[in-house]
Amino acid sequence: MAAPLTRLDSVGITDTSLTTASTPEELRTNFITGRYDVAAMPINIAANLCAQGIDLALVGAVSGNIVHLMGPAGTTLESLRGQTVHVPFENDVVDLVTRQLLGAAGLTYEGENPDVTLAYHPTPLEIATGLADGSMQYAVLPEHLSTVVSQTAPSTVKAASLQDLWVEHTGSATLPFAGFVVRGELVRQYPDLVGALQSSFVTSVMGVVSDPAAGARAIAERVPVPEDVVAKVLPGLRPTYLPAKDTRPDVERLYGSLLDTVPESVGGSVPPDGFYLGSTAA
Repeated sequence: MAAPLTRLDSVGITDTSLTTASTPEELRTNFITGRYDVAAMPINIAANLCAQGIDLALVGAVSGNIVHLMGPAGTTLESLRGQTVHVPFENDVVDLVTRQLLGAAGLTYEGENPDVTLAYHPTPLEIATGLADGSMQYAVLPEHLSTVVSQTAPSTVKAASLQDLWVEHTGSATLPFAGFVVRGELVRQYPDLVGALQSSFVTSVMGVVSDPAAGARAIAERVPVPEDVVAKVLPGLRPTYLPAKDTRPDVERLYGSLLDTVPESVGGSVPPDGFYLGSTAA
């Protein structure tokens, strides 16, 4: 999610600050209270804030091999039958997508005697530690920790990316995990600035993909992850950034799936046209 942020200097603002939130709830609170003007957040949180009446617009979305199903070599969704799967952040987008995929594969995860038991943890690091020491066998884990675990725990591999599984089971082109949102007042007051921001996001990701070495250095300057770790992650990550008007079909497919099964995760409704920057109603 840091890939679109590597060329922020190009938007023409000299006084900017970039911070990271340790939990989805912290991110949500900081945006609501006005601490953040632009934020990268789980895509369902963007819809939830919109449903609450928070004035914001979706600028675009990031997809790629951001989260992986972890387990022994050869692990598939069917391999999870009768197993415990460890998941970070209950009701976050990683958990929600995991549940959608289990359901699509015909596996139950609720009620008495479910096919799969979901065990939740407050941080991904806790899961990475459990996979590394062997106390956990199956999990869904985001980058960069999934790469670190796969290279340090010989019995655990990145069996499949959740994006590949999502595309396989839904027919979507991508799985838009994270949405970049901007305050609505900025869209109205500074349309040229928001347009420059959009261009910066697109060119930043293109630059990271075309020159991974320079991209790793730039990302490491934005987030607290060592450059060598970023360099190991990038080749398999395949990050993409699409403006809202282009990613909208895939975003709406995900929102529709969540609305059918976990409606509260998107605030009980799908966002209107004006939510998508560049739509006719924006």
